[in-house]
Amino acid sequence: MEPSLDNFKLSCELLGHSMDVRAVAVAGSVPDGGGQIIVSGSRDKSAKLWRPSGNEYLESLTLQDHKNFISYIYFLESEQWICTASNDATICIYKQENGFVPLLTLKGHTSTVCALAGALQPRSLISGSWDKTARVWNISETGEVTFIALEGHEAAVWAVTTLPEQRKYVTGGADKNIYYWSEKGEKLRLLKGHTDCVRSLIGLEANTLLSCGNDAIIRFWNEDGECVRQLSGHSNYIYAMARNQALGDQVVVSCGEDSTLRMWNVITGSELGAPILHPAISVWSVACLKNGDIVTGCSDGVVRVFTQVPARQAGEDTLRAFDLAVATRKSQMTEEIGGVKKTDLPGPEALLSNGTREGQTKMVRHPDGSVKAYSWDMGNWNLIGDVTGATGGTQASSGKKLYEGKEYDFVFNVDISDTAPPIKLPYNRGEDPWQAAQAFIHRHELPQAYLDQVANFIVKNSEGAAPVVQSQAPSGYQDPFTGGSRYVPGSSNTNMQSGGNVDPFTGSSSYSTGSNSNSQSRVDVNFVRSGDKHFPVSSYRTFDTCDASKVLEKMKEFNNKLTPSDGKVGEEVLLAVIKLTEPSPELDLTSLEALIILLKWPAAMLFPVLDILRLAVRNEAIFSVLNNSHSFLGIVIPQLAGSAANQLMVVRCLANSLGHAAGRQQVESRLPQIIELIAGIRAGSANLQIAVATFYLNVTIAQTLGVAKSEVCHQVTSGVVELLKWAKDLEACYRSMQAIGNLTTTPCGQETIAQVVSVDYVMDKLRELSSTPQGENFSKVNSAGNALLAAF
Repeated sequence: MEPSLDNFKLSCELLGHSMDVRAVAVAGSVPDGGGQIIVSGSRDKSAKLWRPSGNEYLESLTLQDHKNFISYIYFLESEQWICTASNDATICIYKQENGFVPLLTLKGHTSTVCALAGALQPRSLISGSWDKTARVWNISETGEVTFIALEGHEAAVWAVTTLPEQRKYVTGGADKNIYYWSEKGEKLRLLKGHTDCVRSLIGLEANTLLSCGNDAIIRFWNEDGECVRQLSGHSNYIYAMARNQALGDQVVVSCGEDSTLRMWNVITGSELGAPILHPAISVWSVACLKNGDIVTGCSDGVVRVFTQVPARQAGEDTLRAFDLAVATRKSQMTEEIGGVKKTDLPGPEALLSNGTREGQTKMVRHPDGSVKAYSWDMGNWNLIGDVTGATGGTQASSGKKLYEGKEYDFVFNVDISDTAPPIKLPYNRGEDPWQAAQAFIHRHELPQAYLDQVANFIVKNSEGAAPVVQSQAPSGYQDPFTGGSRYVPGSSNTNMQSGGNVDPFTGSSSYSTGSNSNSQSRVDVNFVRSGDKHFPVSSYRTFDTCDASKVLEKMKEFNNKLTPSDGKVGEEVLLAVIKLTEPSPELDLTSLEALIILLKWPAAMLFPVLDILRLAVRNEAIFSVLNNSHSFLGIVIPQLAGSAANQLMVVRCLANSLGHAAGRQQVESRLPQIIELIAGIRAGSANLQIAVATFYLNVTIAQTLGVAKSEVCHQVTSGVVELLKWAKDLEACYRSMQAIGNLTTTPCGQETIAQVVSVDYVMDKLRELSSTPQGENFSKVNSAGNALLAAF
């Protein structure tokens, strides 16, 4: 009788990890037939050994030698070694000696090690890494380590295995390719067929091979390298496979992002029984015990053991609790609120981001399965109540139209083809028509040239809703791609009011200075009263605020559009680099390596990566490592001649790097070139104006705190003068005046004054700013203008 997963039930749950369990493996046997040891590795940076005790497993040892999360565990049975691979780019090996003790650490990969297997020689391993290479490690009896590098993949090597009969190695990667290698490291064969990343490989008898990946397909390859069978059933990424030889050589289990564990007969291609659904989003890893039991590691931090032996199955209470958790997960996967799946709704983390306008509402999915509605009011998300169904009734009762669970004043039908049905375009009165049009174009992948046509269609058909002029996007406007204000090249804020600026790429309020990191709804977070002193300024201004979730979302969007040859990476690279957005980022070589990889993206997709870079370089140690190994200025300076988005992020990078000695030394070494490029920017958003002014201000702070150099003062003054010729944002004008004011207090102050007063346009602008108050936001600019004119 063929085995079936239908006969398996939960045996026990192993609780101990505080974060995702990314890896599980089966280690040596306990004496006297007491069963086998389970080893689990987690994002919490630890590996745990679980020893059998009756029908349970007890935590017996915690290994904590890695500096970052554990991504893979392999047990080299011939040597009785536990081998753990980590995001810290190392492999730790533990030998059995009154338990397991550290033997050595393998170093050499330059990024996360994400796959391990036994190699062809005794005391040898093969590893796969995000650095696009695999390595065959040989460890002598004396502890000497040598290796052979397998180089050829164009992206991360996610999977490795061996074919002992053929004396070959096999690797699979994020470039969708599978390579065969000789024992000497020579590339022998390329297999193509997967349409997404290859995540796991198993070498089978008769030199056949099993592979799976992000395309949710398991492929069976014969000895000639032909894909002769496909196993379909998973509905999302397949992360791992394992043989269950206790049930037969042809039995394999798999797990993935669809929350399931599945069992297959790889010879017939049939699925053996119904999948076991887990109460977790990701089932990261799977392993099989010699007694046929199956072990899984999940994103909820739990290790689970399943068995078909009734005597080893959990008690009724435990099974009932598991079934309830699974039912909750199943309902979350299918339940809808007003036509929107609950699982598509954001979690509580969505409440960490500011709203885009007063009265904005948001549905949020909570861990207990409930959905609650919140409203943005006076700078806070306020709970409205529970959401139990559609949020507005019918068109007749509410005057609204429901589209994908949200209420709109209008839901237009738009015909884009004579052969295709019309598509929906939702719109609310008071919304910027160009915002709605841009969101519509992005969602349906339409040509950008349609923007004005769609926006004007909305204006014409929305009963006279007032259009918004493109060059004057209001502060509440949100870019449909990033959540920030729409950036229009060459536009400016003609009414000179800068309060309420929203960052055009991350959706955050305008960045605060280093002395106040609170994100507020206005640019002027360091408010200066009209009677206060405006210069000299001695505290460097830095751009610190960041909505990491939006940056990550944007990078994922771009990454999905790339091919491996363009620089597409695994999600772990994105998750590694996003750690650099933390308020006080640590020097993490893995995160830095991920950043370097992403900085090679096409220029059109570079701005979110540059946004992370400007946060990372605030840390002098990070800046120094980055500059010494990859030349910080060599990375950013070329982008000053690029797109407006890249210009903005690079100028912020430069401003932030001036906050420490290492950054000032590098920037000042090429200051004439940098200022020439920045001064060549003659138009841009309020955010770009503020970034340029802040860069100049920070350069002048360095001059006031150190020995002022006449040539630097002259160069900066020229740059500020050029900025004041076109800048209209109040905060940018204010910081420009502070920069000039700083220089008037240095020994080269008279040269600065002479240089400024010789430009009639700038003097007229200063007089205007100092004599015509335009409300509260103007007061400090008015006061600073008067102070600067007095200094002249």
